[in-house]
Amino acid sequence: MNLIAVLKESLTDSVVSRAAYYVDEKPEKTKVALEGLVYTVVAGLMKRTTTEIGVGQLFNAIQKGKADASLVSSFSAILNDPEQTRRLADEGNYSISHLLPAMKSSIGTMISSYANIRNSAAITLLGLVTPLALGILHQTVQEKKLDADSLALLLADQRDHLIENTPERLLEKMAEGLGINQLLAVGVVPAKRNAALERPQRVGQERPRFVPEPEEDNNGSLAKWGVGALVLAALVGGGYYIWNNTQSYSDANQEETAISTEFTDTTSGVAPTNLRDSLAGVRPNSSSLATPTTTTVTNGTATAELAAYLANPQAPAGRTFKQPALLFEPGTSIPSAELQPTVNELVNLMKANPTMQIQLIGYANDARLPTTNKFLSGKRANIVKQQMVQAGINFVRIDAVGYGTGVRIKPGDSLAAKKPTRREIMVKIVSK
Repeated sequence: MNLIAVLKESLTDSVVSRAAYYVDEKPEKTKVALEGLVYTVVAGLMKRTTTEIGVGQLFNAIQKGKADASLVSSFSAILNDPEQTRRLADEGNYSISHLLPAMKSSIGTMISSYANIRNSAAITLLGLVTPLALGILHQTVQEKKLDADSLALLLADQRDHLIENTPERLLEKMAEGLGINQLLAVGVVPAKRNAALERPQRVGQERPRFVPEPEEDNNGSLAKWGVGALVLAALVGGGYYIWNNTQSYSDANQEETAISTEFTDTTSGVAPTNLRDSLAGVRPNSSSLATPTTTTVTNGTATAELAAYLANPQAPAGRTFKQPALLFEPGTSIPSAELQPTVNELVNLMKANPTMQIQLIGYANDARLPTTNKFLSGKRANIVKQQMVQAGINFVRIDAVGYGTGVRIKPGDSLAAKKPTRREIMVKIVSK
């Protein structure tokens, strides 16, 4: 289901004109604002599904709220009556405040700037779009008999539609304003609602009481001192770990190696810890945290070398391969003709290696205003991911991130401007 398309279909010309009349704004600006709010509300609900509490609250709001299928069918008629419109906007603003705490004001400011309308008008339109979105979700839940977890998966699947359809200017505002940079770059891992929330305790049922076991004097004291010593040792070890990593990060030679690698035969890049694993509560394995060694790739041999590497059981995971054929038209996210064959080869490799997980690392140095290099690099990496997913690869096996130009400027570094930037897509093997 493409929730964004369904919502936009509900924004008929009559709906837009009536909403514009109600908020006293021009119809063309109102349409831009309403469509912008469709993307924003979907993105906000998508983010809400990454926590157990959020999944539960959203599912309960859809089941018990006033927004249902009848609202969807009567939406246009409601806007004919100013009093009904006011009540609907109030209910919608209450719902958005409950589902996306402390974000209503920032959404209003963002849409006001994007559509060039008054902030108060943007807030009112937000109140109208929210119950419409909840009503469509309610209708879907009823028709498909979805539970909370299925609803969360449905919203997680909206990510690709969001990236493909949202205007870049708004997508950048949303990424910052809603705090969804990581979700857009890496992917959405919906949380499963706690079973305790789905099966509330029956009235009159006695709660199990905790009865502590008797503690022997000597053993109890020793146990307490032992736990205290372990905690102290953990704190000391953690402090040393943080200090040691801080020192490593600030090392000038390591920084220079990580940065000045553009257009060389051998590149060394450092990719961040796998965010999908951290969202899912899984510790990344130690090999994925090690600094990867980049393989030299020339004359279109990237896939061949990657295949040989995967076939070698002695080769550890964590290596990064440059893919020179993963190209895009200059300054855009439009794939070039050379891209698809390489994507197909990567898909075949992943199908032949079902436990293989990768991270697509994008760099860009040719973005055109108002798009930034960081945004463009992430979008290009995500387009490659989308093509691989469409070819049959499970999206959880692929991460996609964008690092902009790849130049990290340290305070007081006057040579940073002379360091070469990058424009490429790397493939890191997270797991073989």
